[in-house]
Amino acid sequence: MHASSSRTVRTLALSGLLVGGMLAAAHAQAPLAGTAPEVTPETARMAAPVPASAPARELEWYTAEVPVTSQESRERDAALGRALAQVLVRVSGQAAATNDPVVQRALRVAESMAVASEYRDVEEMAGGVPVQRQVLAASFDPDAVDALVMAAGLPLWAGERPKPLLWLAIDDGGGAGPRLVSAQQINVVKPLAQRGLERGLRFLLPGGSAVEQPAAGSIWALDAAAVSVLSSRYGARVQLLGKVARAGATGWTSDWLLAEGGSELARWTVTDPSPQRAIAAGADRAADILAARQAKRVETGQAEVIEAELRGIADQATWLDLAAYLQSLPVLRGVDVIEARPDALRVRLDLAVDRARFDAMLAGAGRLVPEPSTSTTDAASPTPVRYRVAR
Repeated sequence: MHASSSRTVRTLALSGLLVGGMLAAAHAQAPLAGTAPEVTPETARMAAPVPASAPARELEWYTAEVPVTSQESRERDAALGRALAQVLVRVSGQAAATNDPVVQRALRVAESMAVASEYRDVEEMAGGVPVQRQVLAASFDPDAVDALVMAAGLPLWAGERPKPLLWLAIDDGGGAGPRLVSAQQINVVKPLAQRGLERGLRFLLPGGSAVEQPAAGSIWALDAAAVSVLSSRYGARVQLLGKVARAGATGWTSDWLLAEGGSELARWTVTDPSPQRAIAAGADRAADILAARQAKRVETGQAEVIEAELRGIADQATWLDLAAYLQSLPVLRGVDVIEARPDALRVRLDLAVDRARFDAMLAGAGRLVPEPSTSTTDAASPTPVRYRVAR
């Protein structure tokens, strides 16, 4: 992977030097043809359910915060890569999204997809003591992110996402039996809430009314049908039931049941020495199941090498700017300049995906616009794909 990226950099850098002379020679012969005319991050909070209609694409999932130890440029680049990795996990619904080779290339040039970023000071509790730390908050272009997800062949988790209503009962072994965790004890389920946000899910908590408190027994029995009556009062169609208890010397055990209405979707058990991790374990599996039901995959097709005409390059500066943009495209493995003419630059593009996915990424940025090309029946000399540099 690293070798491919290095080859792209070398090819584009060399092309920049060559194109300067080629364009100068071409312009000396004839005039160049005319050119075509020309997030703030949102914070998700767990709260008692409030009926609302979610947009088809929630900008919240295209933002991320990552911890940093300095504001040096090298660490900033690395932090933007980590932030983009979080966004891609949320948007695709895949915890292993960053293992894809196309995504790995994108993480190294994450800044090219960022639309806003800022450093923030936040306060966290560590061992009951407030601790200050700094984070980098970044927002990424939703169109570019979606195009990258599709180009990598990952599923795209679009549309309105369910907000599971969390019914959690905890028995700490003190003799009081299982207790319902409501919106008033939000800190108890903060690990699950945070992991849910990392995976692209917002969980809701019941208000903890007098009617709901006796439901701890039904939750402990993982009785989805009984609890669904209470969930319906909030208009929640998906519910996550969990029970957490001490497991002797092994730590803590959490049992989970994900249901839609009264119908079971899945159940699982996790044992962990840490009660926080045992509670957080409800989020990952729930996200896996719900994303698998809703996210759609667009195949990448076969890798292609295509010849293209790039039009609207007025001078060497325009080309160098375009070359920097091409270098940032994770689906482009290399560029070779074939010929410079007064009206166009002819190049060979080595794609990691098919042309359709490549064009999808271009559409996200709007820097290169496809143009109709005249078809040819000469297989030995195919008509190159035409793109115009947008102004």
